[in-house]
Amino acid sequence: MAATSDMSTPKNEYFIKQRDLLIQEISNNLTKVHTNLEALNRSLHESKQIGKEFDDVARLWSTFYDGMNQIREKTADDLPKATTSEDKDTLEESQD
Repeated sequence: MAATSDMSTPKNEYFIKQRDLLIQEISNNLTKVHTNLEALNRSLHESKQIGKEFDDVARLWSTFYDGMNQIREKTADDLPKATTSEDKDTLEESQD
């Protein structure tokens, strides 16, 4: 029985060493994943902030175009309606 326990000890030591190496490798990789997720989170946050910066510019252009459309509609209402060619002929005859 003593021989069996002596033989299993080196195997157990090898197993424990390999297990510890794998646990250390997993821990290192999880640390890298965590670091990369934090970097991704910062990048997404920065992208969101940049998008918010364009809100004011978009609102300004929207106001500009709304104002231009109002001016165009007001101008179209104030202009006399276009006359047809028959109306033009009638006007020319009456002027002669």
